Amino acid sequence: MQFYQAESVVSYGLSDKSTLTPSSISEHETVISIQRELPTIDGDLLEQQEIALKRPEDMPVEKFLAVVGALLITGIPPEKLGEFF
Repeated sequence: MQFYQAESVVSYGLSDKSTLTPSSISEHETVISIQRELPTIDGDLLEQQEIALKRPEDMPVEKFLAVVGALLITGIPPEKLGEFF
């Protein structure tokens, strides 16, 4: 098992102060905004950007943000996120 030391805090939610927040929610798509640089466990930084994804119908937005955040932090590139949903 490998442990990591926290060097930053990544928050998610409906607040404009959150690192990850939805900028648009529709029936077919949720656009997630990365509000500031997002560090990955590999030491890379993801720039501010918006990512359009299809959110599973039965998944609440907050849970979706948490899952997307976890995937990004572990090194999944934004362009590959669609493969998970």
